[in-house]
Amino acid sequence: MSAGSTLAGDAYPAVAASPERSELARVDPPPSAGPAPLARRASDPGAPRHPRPMSSAMDQELTRLHKQLAVRRYPSLLLHWLARWFRRPRPVQIDPRTPVRAGEVAVTFAGHATALLRYQDVSVAFDPMLGDWIGGVRREVAAGVDEQELREVALILISHRHIDHLHPETLARLPKHATVVVPAGAAAVISPLGFERVIELRAGADFTFRGLQISTFPLHHGEDDLAKGLCYLLRGLGPSVLLCGDGAYHADFATIGARYAPDIALLPIGGFWPRAMRRRHMSPLDALAAFKDLSARALVPIHHGAFALSYERLEEPLRILLEVATARHVRDYVVAMQPGQTDTFALEPGELAALALDRSELAVREAEEHGGGGGRGSGPLMTRRQ
Repeated sequence: MSAGSTLAGDAYPAVAASPERSELARVDPPPSAGPAPLARRASDPGAPRHPRPMSSAMDQELTRLHKQLAVRRYPSLLLHWLARWFRRPRPVQIDPRTPVRAGEVAVTFAGHATALLRYQDVSVAFDPMLGDWIGGVRREVAAGVDEQELREVALILISHRHIDHLHPETLARLPKHATVVVPAGAAAVISPLGFERVIELRAGADFTFRGLQISTFPLHHGEDDLAKGLCYLLRGLGPSVLLCGDGAYHADFATIGARYAPDIALLPIGGFWPRAMRRRHMSPLDALAAFKDLSARALVPIHHGAFALSYERLEEPLRILLEVATARHVRDYVVAMQPGQTDTFALEPGELAALALDRSELAVREAEEHGGGGGRGSGPLMTRRQ
């Protein structure tokens, strides 16, 4: 599918340079599927760097597709909330911890928008929310997280200030020596919790932490102060990872894809019904469109399956995502996790030299206390093990 194609008919939503999940090896799609494989594209100085803006045709096509979408919904969200008040969250099975080697990243989906990322020497918590309540809405599926992993967290990334993403009670359980990165205006909420280091960043900033480069991009989730926030791109210690905890589909995904083409994209898929909610939240169809724009190789859906915060039934976002992905022949590119599940992604041995170069460049930047955008981007091939 060319960059200028719409999402109409069988063309939607084609994904270029994405991983197969059969066995554990990455298999690149045929040349007709899109741009060149990621390992060549990232190092090619002639690779395109011009983002494709979200055209009116794209917007109209997504609107049309959503009007045709059959969504199973709650007749009364209030009655559903009341019925859940006296039920404990459903327990989950937590995968056993496995060692993480150089060039790998282990991604654990803990439920809702919470994810834990483990590199060989750095553990990262993204939007940690392990509580059972959001106001009067009770959690329906327990958080899937290992207490040992919480004790090892060294870096905490917060997307925005909504309580289901910045949750003080959960943050209080995390090590106080951890560095917390928050969007502008959120430090005042975090500071009383006693963390040694709290950093506020604005979109467009770079920050380096133990060889891991974090770049920030705007989150399109609304104009009120609590909704303003960040997406994060992590590079330098293994496969590159984009973290988007919430928000609507937007042309910025094409900008990120043209410049960085992250290997793995964690994208939200819940909270989209009624359709007006798409102004603040991505649907499964929006997430697939964003995934294509990003030129990512694996899509990990998040922000679903824990709290009933909108009218689609709790299981609907993932069901729709998998059905549409299957119909469009991109199901193998979606890494759908249950809370507590961990998948490990690794660089191919032949590409570790490229990673070492990235890390040396980052070390120089960190020593000089200088952040810069537009580095080499992601590129090494990956394997995946469960």
